[in-house]
Amino acid sequence: MASISMKKDRRVVNRHFSHDRDEDSRMASSRSSTSATGMIGTGLMGTGVMGTAVIGAGSLGRWLAAKMQASGNVVTLVTRPGSAAGPLSCQVKSLDGNLQRTLESAPATALPAGGFQRLFYCTKAKDLRDAAQETSHLLSPDGVAVLLSNGLGHVESLATAGMSRCLVASVTYGLCPDENGVVEERGTGGLVRVGPLSSECATPASVADAKLLSGLFQDAGLQSLATEDGDELIWKKAMLNAGLNPVCALLRQENGALPGTASFALSIEAAREVIQVAKEVGVDLSDIDPERLLVDLCQDTATNRCSTLQDLDRGQPTEMEWICGAVVRIAERFGIETPANRLLAKLVQDVEVASVAI
Repeated sequence: MASISMKKDRRVVNRHFSHDRDEDSRMASSRSSTSATGMIGTGLMGTGVMGTAVIGAGSLGRWLAAKMQASGNVVTLVTRPGSAAGPLSCQVKSLDGNLQRTLESAPATALPAGGFQRLFYCTKAKDLRDAAQETSHLLSPDGVAVLLSNGLGHVESLATAGMSRCLVASVTYGLCPDENGVVEERGTGGLVRVGPLSSECATPASVADAKLLSGLFQDAGLQSLATEDGDELIWKKAMLNAGLNPVCALLRQENGALPGTASFALSIEAAREVIQVAKEVGVDLSDIDPERLLVDLCQDTATNRCSTLQDLDRGQPTEMEWICGAVVRIAERFGIETPANRLLAKLVQDVEVASVAI
């Protein structure tokens, strides 16, 4: 079986697309327009929009918003219904130094309909469906929705909310808030991979959108790569989440410790089950070596506490229902047993109930 390493993906040279001069010129023109106007992707969007709205003011949302604003983009944080509008301070701590930005924030009801060319969905998995319904009106008629939330089953949530021009972005940077709310980049590596939300969305226009967004992430100082296959992106992310998150959370250990534990065998088995289930829905991950990818991810984010462990630390519900739980539910439709994912989902649920009850 061929091994595909996350380390190979760090090369931001896009091997998935053949470049032509017209496309390169269009992207260059769009970048120039971005610098001149302070708005993201005006080459795609035209004028009269406010830039990008980031839905979800958790660690991922604040980190991404701060990074994008620091590179010259107009960014607004969309907060929960009923929250007050106003400036919100966002701090990011990384190996390159500290970044502090002040961003405009407001609930969706206080923002103009059709006023944003991109919506970045950075919510917890349990909140995504409601968030999509509450914020879809903010997207301009030819705008792009970008899914960054963990878990499976979110494609339907965006479609139900009436959004058809959609991308998915998979983030492997280790992000952890400290006691003061400063978002720390933990580890030495990370990558943002971008693609069409699903095979049905994989049109030439959506592929071009993915390339442009990947370039904008690079402009913001992030390692990024565009791909044509969003289905593979979603399932590969689910595979890594299923293998790493529940086991690290149950062990209450940072990511880097996982490969050296006896429990890592359970991580590998859970990831293999995801590959098997993905094949049943038409996504072939058979060339992937799950053990290698998990080891690489643990090394790159060695000092990070995964999001599931962070949730347990705070006594909050986890996303296991949309990670291992979703794998189990999909597998059942095809008559497939997924004992590792079933066990991990149950164990985390038990700890979650005890943690929330404290």
